[in-house]
Amino acid sequence: MKNWIIDENENSQTYLIASEKAFRISEQPKNTDIQQLIQNNNLSNVKSIPYKELKEIVLIDTTNTLQLNYKDAKKNDKEFILTESIYTEIRSYLKNNLKGVQLKNYSVLKQVTSQLLILFIASVLSVVTYITATNIEAGKTINFSGRRAWLKKLIATIAEMLGSTGSLIVGTLLVGGISYLVIKKIQNPLKGEVLKISKSPQLSIH
Repeated sequence: MKNWIIDENENSQTYLIASEKAFRISEQPKNTDIQQLIQNNNLSNVKSIPYKELKEIVLIDTTNTLQLNYKDAKKNDKEFILTESIYTEIRSYLKNNLKGVQLKNYSVLKQVTSQLLILFIASVLSVVTYITATNIEAGKTINFSGRRAWLKKLIATIAEMLGSTGSLIVGTLLVGGISYLVIKKIQNPLKGEVLKISKSPQLSIH
């Protein structure tokens, strides 16, 4: 097994341990002989992350960041910002020894996907709020029945507060701000690679 210190404070150190079938994360007191604990199977305070539960491992060179992204959207992905030396060693080790993965570039599209989704939602909500505001000002009845009635009521409340002009201004500023962030990320993308988990992921232990 291979292990690295990925975080530490005055009293403890957090280890990332790469075993054959899983990552293991363990916080131990400083000056602990981690190798002896591993060899004797006495390692405590351990969280296991099986490789098969991950959809991908993202290696971001620009920020020395390791991301472990789960297949299950209900589980919280893990992110570790590392020193350059530790990051470089982990990246090299995983690329050379983790089998059952496909190496891909950390594409710009992947980096802005979440922002594009937010932009789409913000655009739709801005348009709906503006239309609702104009209907309220025209004296039209707003239908709150059906699915997501609570959302319709919320939009109507905001539209009534802002009015058509205010809704237009706020919507334009919101969409414009998000668009600016997307453009900046496209112009200055992060550099890195993605280890896409395919089938039967396993670490080749030497």
